[in-house]
Amino acid sequence: MNKIIWIIRTVKHAKNAFTLFELMVVVMIIGIVYALVLGKFDPKQHMKIVRLDSLRDVMMQKHKEGQRLDLVLYDHCKKSALLVNGDLQEKMKINLKPELFQNITVYKSDPFGHERKISFPPRVIDEHLEPVCFQYTIFPNGSGSSYIIAQNEKFYIFPPYFEDVNVTESLEEALALFTHEKEKKITFHE
Repeated sequence: MNKIIWIIRTVKHAKNAFTLFELMVVVMIIGIVYALVLGKFDPKQHMKIVRLDSLRDVMMQKHKEGQRLDLVLYDHCKKSALLVNGDLQEKMKINLKPELFQNITVYKSDPFGHERKISFPPRVIDEHLEPVCFQYTIFPNGSGSSYIIAQNEKFYIFPPYFEDVNVTESLEEALALFTHEKEKKITFHE
């Protein structure tokens, strides 16, 4: 009987909570595990690398209604800048490898319906006037720059509105898709 009374008293006095030391040990273990997991996670590594065929989609994800969003490649396409309404954005990043934009030729339709090579005017970036080798713009209404971009024997067609970027193997097919006039013969002028 004495043994039963002793067990009952022991159970009554058993602690109902953790000690401060035990709680601190658990918090410290959680912090160490969190630091190990976070140290191995690089958010830039998991971001989609922007290529010509995904450029419009990535820019549209960053775009907010009513703002103009410009992606500018400068310094011989070795550096890039993202501008919102003309202001350089340091915090808004795009996982862009400028080397993927090397050796591109950009064509645009002139007022007479002919495709012509275009060059981009210099832009002020970080208070310096920089020569621009490529610029893609999403306008406040959500439309984008309309170009044909030639690179490595592929032609990327950027329609002005909400269509996907098309990729072709020939300039003639690119011009036909760009103007949506496959039956009409389109001439090319340099």
